[in-house]
Amino acid sequence: MDNLIKVCEEYVKKDTINENTGHDYYHALRVYKMATYLSIGKDVNEKVIALASLLHDLDDYKVASPNSKKVEFFLSQHVDEETKIKVMEIVNNMSYSDYLKGKKVDSLEGKIVQDADRLDALGAIGIARVFAYSGKKNRHIYDYSFDDTSAIAHFYQKLLGLDSLMNFPESRLIAEERIAYMKEFLRQFFKEF
Repeated sequence: MDNLIKVCEEYVKKDTINENTGHDYYHALRVYKMATYLSIGKDVNEKVIALASLLHDLDDYKVASPNSKKVEFFLSQHVDEETKIKVMEIVNNMSYSDYLKGKKVDSLEGKIVQDADRLDALGAIGIARVFAYSGKKNRHIYDYSFDDTSAIAHFYQKLLGLDSLMNFPESRLIAEERIAYMKEFLRQFFKEF
C-alpha cells in the first residue's frame, strides 16, 4: 500500500502544487494525516481513507473544471473496482456543499475523512485558507455584513458551526479548540476594524 500512497501523493502534488485557494497539495496531506489520527482504534480500510483523503478535492468545483474526472481516472488506473466505488462514494458526498444538498457519507471511512477535511477549515490553518480563497476569488475582507461573500462573513455562515457537524466526539473536541482560536481572532479583528 505504501507505494500506492506515494504514487497518489505525487499525482495530487502534480495537479495541485500551484493551487492557491487553500485546496492544495498541503491541504490534502493535512487531511490525510488527521484522518489517520482519527482512525486510531477503529476497524477501518486504511487504503480507502488514504486515497479519499488525498484525492478528495481534485474534482471540486472550487478548483477544477466542470466534468473533471481526475479522481476516477487515478482510481481506474490503480485500484480494484470495489475500492474505487468506496473512495468515489466518499469523495462525491463529503463536502459541506454536498451536506447542504442533503447528501451524506455512510461509511466509517467517509465520516473520518469528512471530519478531517472539516477540521482543516478551522484554527490557524482555517483562517489562512479563508483569506487565501477569498483573495483568489476577489472577495472583500469584510463588508459590514455577515450575509455577503466576504471572508469574515464565511466564518459566521459556515466555519463557526462546523463543530456541531463532526461525526466523532474526538473530532468535536479538536473543532471546539480550533473554533475558540478563531473566535479570538475575530474579536481582535473587530477591535482593529
